[in-house]
Amino acid sequence: MTNKIFILLLIVILFACGEDEKKQANSNYKNLNVTILLDLSDRISISKNPDQAEKDINIISSVVDNFKLFLSKKGVVNSDDKLKIIFYPTINYDIYQSIADSLNIDFSNYNFSDRKKLYNSLSNKFKNNLTRLYSIASKAKLYEGADIFNYFKHRIIDDCILSDSNYINVLVILTDGYIYHKNSKYELNNRFSYIIPESYQIKRFRNNVNWEDDFNKNDFGLLKLDNNLSKLNILVAEVSPLSNSPKDYDIIYKYLSKWFEEQNVAKNNYKIIKSDLTSINKNIVNNFFEKITTR
Repeated sequence: MTNKIFILLLIVILFACGEDEKKQANSNYKNLNVTILLDLSDRISISKNPDQAEKDINIISSVVDNFKLFLSKKGVVNSDDKLKIIFYPTINYDIYQSIADSLNIDFSNYNFSDRKKLYNSLSNKFKNNLTRLYSIASKAKLYEGADIFNYFKHRIIDDCILSDSNYINVLVILTDGYIYHKNSKYELNNRFSYIIPESYQIKRFRNNVNWEDDFNKNDFGLLKLDNNLSKLNILVAEVSPLSNSPKDYDIIYKYLSKWFEEQNVAKNNYKIIKSDLTSINKNIVNNFFEKITTR
């Protein structure tokens, strides 16, 4: 009996030591915490923009590829990384929520052998589910879209930022850059919660050569929020100015960059990408992730 007790104690001690070694190994590695916010407004309508769904999926695939590359460099066994797809506000369709739930990935919830299986299935898992999601959403009769302003106001810190210094926090936003939601239309002086093509706050600058001086002098911008996003990296992709107002990209960039920096996002920690050829934007996404994961 004594020998059995001794052996049992030895097993417990060895197991505990092994767990400590695993924890110590994991602490030597950074982890990614990536949140992807989808704007499923009429920008993805199959009748209005038949190519947009594919462009969105390609951007997200590039994000997933970079997520996997990061894991492969440190070893999947050391992964406590997180990756998720979200909508805001929540879309009250079971199929949408089911797909989003299936794409809420947390490697820390898996044992070491299952982490490798998850890693190997990740690309197809996202591609197949996103293809299904966009197939449904692009044919919808009603497009609620994303409430980006209120997401930043109410949810971004809790949703996107882990205080653990071992995590690199990233928010990816898929949007055309025109910010609007029916529940988010506020303004104060020259500050706004929305930017739409026909609004004064964008039309004012289209034919003005010195528009940036005007923008700065009169303190135009999105409404200020009391956020400290210094621990967050932001990638905005698929900004699509109206074909007859290409200058809108520069104006949208000005609004978003000012807004991010006012919330303490460092200039080197965000990237705002104009919709373009997949090969071009893929390289931009790759460069963005390389920069934030190697510094």
